[in-house]
Amino acid sequence: MGKPSLVEMTVVKVSPYLREDRPLVWLSEKQGEQPRLLPIAIGEFEAAAIQMQLENDEPIRPISYDLLSSMLDCLTIGVRQVVIHNVRRSIYYAKVVIEKDRSIKDIDSRPSDAIALALRTSSPIYVSRELLDKVGLEPLETELDIEHTLDRFYELEPQISEPLNPEAEAANISVPLPQFEGTGEAVEEEKDELTLLQHQLQQAVLCEEYEEAARLRDAIETLANRPQS
Repeated sequence: MGKPSLVEMTVVKVSPYLREDRPLVWLSEKQGEQPRLLPIAIGEFEAAAIQMQLENDEPIRPISYDLLSSMLDCLTIGVRQVVIHNVRRSIYYAKVVIEKDRSIKDIDSRPSDAIALALRTSSPIYVSRELLDKVGLEPLETELDIEHTLDRFYELEPQISEPLNPEAEAANISVPLPQFEGTGEAVEEEKDELTLLQHQLQQAVLCEEYEEAARLRDAIETLANRPQS
């Protein structure tokens, strides 16, 4: 009996979009002793929407994916699964498989939108085995831990991209890490405050609370420019 043509994946994490030019969503094989990883570069809004769902973080007001999920539920349309099935010129292609009255249809989608919707409808996420065999990131025998594999990926800095529109070109992925000078509790408290403000800014932008977003942006700039004692 041959291997199934689709491989079920789980969403491992989203690289914080405030720390890099293009955020990455990381998928991992659900089964297997050495699960392969598939990183896909996505947009900031989509990354934030996925991250919020992973953390069970309720938005101030429903965002587009919440609205779509509620509409599908009201119309008794089920999301059977989402499938990332192809990549051409560094552009990934996905589809959302929906069911209504025993009729099944495939809807073309960007992977980021499909993943964000799947998380909200508790639907399985699949990648075609052929695609995963071609572009999946395999852990080294000495690096079975997923975090170690992620670290190795960032060291290699490959170019993997899902453009925001069909005409966009693949982007270089780099991760400039924030630097904090000094040590001690004061710095840790400042880091926590900055992280909280960044999270609140993310929520405000998602919910189109632009006046609040502007206030938070100014607060972040003030905190970031504050001299450390």
